[in-house]
Amino acid sequence: MKIAAIAFTENGGKIVKMLSEKMCAKGYTKYQIEGLENFDNLSLLMSDIWGKFNAFVFVGACGIAVRAVAPYIKDKSKDPAVVVVDEKGDFAIPVLSGHIGGANDLAKRIAKLTNGTAIITTATDINDKFSVDTFAVKNNLYIGNTKLIKEISSRILRNEKVGLYFDYELKNIPDCFTDTAQVGICISDEDKRPFRYTLNLKPKNVVLGIGCKKGCGNVEESILAFLRDNSVSVHSLFAVATVDIKKNEQGIVDFCGKYDLPLLTFSAELLNEVDGDFTSSEFVKKTVGVDNVCERAVCAAGAQLTERKTALKGTALALGKLETEIDFLKGKAE
Repeated sequence: MKIAAIAFTENGGKIVKMLSEKMCAKGYTKYQIEGLENFDNLSLLMSDIWGKFNAFVFVGACGIAVRAVAPYIKDKSKDPAVVVVDEKGDFAIPVLSGHIGGANDLAKRIAKLTNGTAIITTATDINDKFSVDTFAVKNNLYIGNTKLIKEISSRILRNEKVGLYFDYELKNIPDCFTDTAQVGICISDEDKRPFRYTLNLKPKNVVLGIGCKKGCGNVEESILAFLRDNSVSVHSLFAVATVDIKKNEQGIVDFCGKYDLPLLTFSAELLNEVDGDFTSSEFVKKTVGVDNVCERAVCAAGAQLTERKTALKGTALALGKLETEIDFLKGKAE
């Protein structure tokens, strides 16, 4: 989690300083404090840093924080975590993206550091009920139609059962689920509709290995075609993996940015040490120092190779799958 911490007073700046040291937050303050970046205008600061962080901590009044982020709020599934802390550190209040963005957990972490109290207001948490969005985030599941989260949570809060369909082994299934219902969740690699209103949750457990020619201009097109041919959703991707000399390859960087995927890079030396039977190429070895990039990178990322090297319009692509554990206790409020 990349955190920006912003303070408006000297006392608040002390908390930001502590967060920068304890949580590796990037600190901003209106007062000159060593190690923190100074700012004069909050609106200008937000226009500059919004999109560069996935969590914002404001040390000051809630109203200031709300006005600061209001112009940028777009979607429940993409909005960053926003937490407000008073300048004494007595209270940490999640005000945006408590579950999906992780604001609730962030507030609890901050409260421990300041010896304060996290003020959690989300209904499933305060009633100790199953939260589908927390469960999805903590089990690294892609959430399909986020509008159904509210409907599922509402039924669970009314002590009604919701449907559950799954293609994976599940652990610690709570008693709020049933086999048949109008509304339910489906945990699968595919989009299915076992219920009239189905929230599809996809495990993000596929690693895409890639090598490509320098300056390749059709990376996204090739990747999406490759995924389609192998019946894999882009939403099932956990990461993209390649050799380190490709870490700045524009097509790969753009693809990872567009689909919010981490780019894992490995040295040629490390890739050469990966055990396995790989599709070898002398040309690739002479060019980058290892006989195969895409397959070896998949395995270096900890995945089991499922689709071997496919050459496609200047790219070389492979797929692998990570071990997947889905545990409902991970979605239980602490």
